[in-house]
Amino acid sequence: MKKLLYITLLISSLSASACDLCGCANGSSFVGLLPRSGSQFVGLRYRLRSFDSHLNSQLLKTKEDYQTLEVWGRFYPVKNLQVMAFLPYNDNQQTLLYSGTEERKNGVGDATILAHYNVLNTFLDSTNTSGIYHNLMIGGGVKLPTGKFEYGYGGEAVNPNFQLGTGSTDFLLSAIHTVRYKKLGLNTEVGGRISTKSNEYYKFGNRLSASITAFYTKNFGHLSIMPNIGSTIDYGFKDRKDGVLNSQTGGYTLLGSLGVQAYYKAFTAGFTFQEPLVQNLGGGELKTRPQSSVFLTVGF
Repeated sequence: MKKLLYITLLISSLSASACDLCGCANGSSFVGLLPRSGSQFVGLRYRLRSFDSHLNSQLLKTKEDYQTLEVWGRFYPVKNLQVMAFLPYNDNQQTLLYSGTEERKNGVGDATILAHYNVLNTFLDSTNTSGIYHNLMIGGGVKLPTGKFEYGYGGEAVNPNFQLGTGSTDFLLSAIHTVRYKKLGLNTEVGGRISTKSNEYYKFGNRLSASITAFYTKNFGHLSIMPNIGSTIDYGFKDRKDGVLNSQTGGYTLLGSLGVQAYYKAFTAGFTFQEPLVQNLGGGELKTRPQSSVFLTVGF
């Protein structure tokens, strides 16, 4: 009986200490290749991200699935100013592979508002005869703590990355450049997140990200198809737990992506698949699986 009690307490303590791995579900602001430049839209977007965590532990190895359905939109309150808004609903699930135990959280996540100012746009320059067009937008935004965050002293609650939100008001920086020649184009995006303290016990690390996407447009009457290929790199600095750096957080991921977007009148639909190429997450205890997203928008 004492032996059984000891094993139970050991597993419980391991589970609590393992809750600090970086699941990377609360990452940088995700924009991606946007529907038609210059048009306002509202729509829905679904994202699926999966991870394997605690890779070196037979007892604690876990599969994590993060599903997000978000309402998003783009608006132009004044000329040359693009404002984007995101309101996600998250469904998080963890499965402990050794025992098959499942844990689930779902609810509203953190809302984000992101604004860009169009500092360069040769698409509107009637004197441009080169056939090469540029569009550069620079801006920033804020991520609001609208998602529930419960994290107690010593990690007695659940994994901080398994929460519906980060519990913090974070600040975002972003720049998006698009160059296009005839039916070919290249989109480049760089961004970062400056995190504030979630509560008196936990602070997520800052994040940096960059992506480059090549695309081609083919028209079929009112229907346009735009296949694309690219890559994204995301780097996370280490979190702080009780004011001390958490060594099992942070790291980087390089993803390759394939996607396609379809345009028909006011409607746009898109799909993207991302495959991890290189990664080093959570001190080697975390591995990201292939990710995917799909969206539908209507312009107005």
